[in-house]
Amino acid sequence: MNLPALFARPMLASYFILDGISSMLRPQSHVEKFERVTPLLERSGLPPVLSSDATMLARVAGGVSAAAGIALALGKQPRVAAGTLALLNIPITLINNPVWEKSSEEPAEDRWRGLLRGLGIGGGLILAATDRGGRPSLGWRVQNTRDHRADLRDQKSALMARYAGN
Repeated sequence: MNLPALFARPMLASYFILDGISSMLRPQSHVEKFERVTPLLERSGLPPVLSSDATMLARVAGGVSAAAGIALALGKQPRVAAGTLALLNIPITLINNPVWEKSSEEPAEDRWRGLLRGLGIGGGLILAATDRGGRPSLGWRVQNTRDHRADLRDQKSALMARYAGN
């Protein structure tokens, strides 16, 4: 692992670890934010089973967030952990920053700022999820193996032709 990743992964994961633990231990503030957008989610086709027990949903999402954050911070399956957090970040960002609401206790500018911050964090998570640590991609390795085998076949054919008469 390179030096920037050694520091960047725990820094990126810290928010998700703390927010996840908060959601598991004190889910009420998370539930209140979720219940603000529940009518919109139900109109858009969200199954009622997801909105029926918002406290349990907040705790489960918090547990997943904390576990994936810890895994990312420790470098254990960092691509899977970052991908999990990126997927989890989308609904959390939208729930925490309902920019479509006209009447809210939060100014619209703050909600937009929070939404863009969440999107920026999501972008960082996507980068972390696709980071192979300098290793080439599977597609490149397959193509390189094919090219190498083709070169070996050509060399073998050249040698066979050269020594066929002896």
